[in-house]
Amino acid sequence: LIGIVVLAAFLRFYKLGQIPPSLDWDEVSLAYNAQSLLQTGKDEFGHSWPLSIQSFNDYKPPVYTYLLIPVLKVFGKTEFAVRFPSALAGTLTVLATYLLVNELLAVGKVDNKLKIENCPAERDPALPDKLKIPLLVALLVAVSPWHLQFSRIAFEANVGLFFFIAGMWLLIKALHQNSGWLLFFSVISLSVALMSYHSLRVVVPLLALCVLFLYKKDVWNLIRVGFSLKRTGFYWFPVILSTILTILTILTISYTVFFQKVGQSRFEKTSFLTIDNLLTVSRDRLEKYGKNPVDKIINIKYFVYAKQYIKGYLDHFDLRFLFLDGDRIDRHRVPAVGLLYWWELPFLVMGLMSLIGPMSPMPAKEKAVLFLWLMLAPAASALTGGTPSAVRSLVFLPTFQIFTAIGIICSLKILKKYWVIGLLGYWVIGLFEISHYFHQYYIHSPLEYASAWQYGYKQMVEKVMADKVNYK
Repeated sequence: LIGIVVLAAFLRFYKLGQIPPSLDWDEVSLAYNAQSLLQTGKDEFGHSWPLSIQSFNDYKPPVYTYLLIPVLKVFGKTEFAVRFPSALAGTLTVLATYLLVNELLAVGKVDNKLKIENCPAERDPALPDKLKIPLLVALLVAVSPWHLQFSRIAFEANVGLFFFIAGMWLLIKALHQNSGWLLFFSVISLSVALMSYHSLRVVVPLLALCVLFLYKKDVWNLIRVGFSLKRTGFYWFPVILSTILTILTILTISYTVFFQKVGQSRFEKTSFLTIDNLLTVSRDRLEKYGKNPVDKIINIKYFVYAKQYIKGYLDHFDLRFLFLDGDRIDRHRVPAVGLLYWWELPFLVMGLMSLIGPMSPMPAKEKAVLFLWLMLAPAASALTGGTPSAVRSLVFLPTFQIFTAIGIICSLKILKKYWVIGLLGYWVIGLFEISHYFHQYYIHSPLEYASAWQYGYKQMVEKVMADKVNYK
């Protein structure tokens, strides 16, 4: 695990200030507002310690900007400093993913007053695989093109993903161990995730509610024990704190959305309502066939919106998007590489089939959480006009890697002692694709996509500022 985390850190911090080749406008905006808050206590528009960063009137969530303040104080105004919080969060995400998968596989879950890891392997025949899968998932996330791409950019989504994964791990662990304090820390982490990125404000509450419903007996037991009159001390205290913090987070987000008009501004700029001519065809049909009641129903704008949402949702499961082309925006992709490695596809399918079958290494409730996570991940991104979006659906991770890791373990069990011979050629191809991705990312991407990163702006400004004394 230490080796995997070190590898993840190296891949994310190596030439962080030079690759990508320049800060894009969003990165500069985050840093500029952080520097302004550091020096004056106000953002670029004069707002004192705002709950939303107005920026380009897209009202960015505030967490990344506030994380940048101490980093800029330590490292100064450099490209490395601007991307440091994201690279650190990306590295910690690998560790958080390991802990989450460990918990989903119920390794260490209290069962009949005995911890599984302290029992002989005969009590849980799947235990050896359960110990391998979290490590394998962590490794897959560490070298994932999708995750590495956004771990080296000052993107709020990547920081939000870390707090989301950490929060889900703490939440499930709290329910497994009936721990009020773990619940409290989970609420803290999930609250920070909600204040980190817009898409998470849709996905996090939906998945959290699903988890609480699946574990309703554990939730009730946690509350009952926390408020039991027979218990002494502060067993009730973390439950009260969790409730208060949840309410404060909801009120804070509601205030920014409804009173500061952040939600309206963001929705107007990014939703599929901004797609040109989205309703034109249906309006033409209504004009021609308006007397037909069926056409009136089919072509009403709400039906058109529903179809567009379903299309946007399904776009995120397009194999071409996932395995071949990646995102349509050059800043969010690498030349000739998809978001996932294509060699992972067979194992991904095998892992899905394994979890559906009776021999699944994951308990039923935890399996339901994983599948719900997969299905809810594009719920927010589907509302936008530019689907599929790699950054808005970053919350997919690490579900694909979990399915892939389970598929790999299953294939090794099927082949047994012949796995080295049977998969040798496949592993060579897989290692070639991984090395090809690193070559494309660190060598070709900075050159081919330099303009997408606004490369040249900084050099132009430096040139102008150096020569301005020579001109009126």
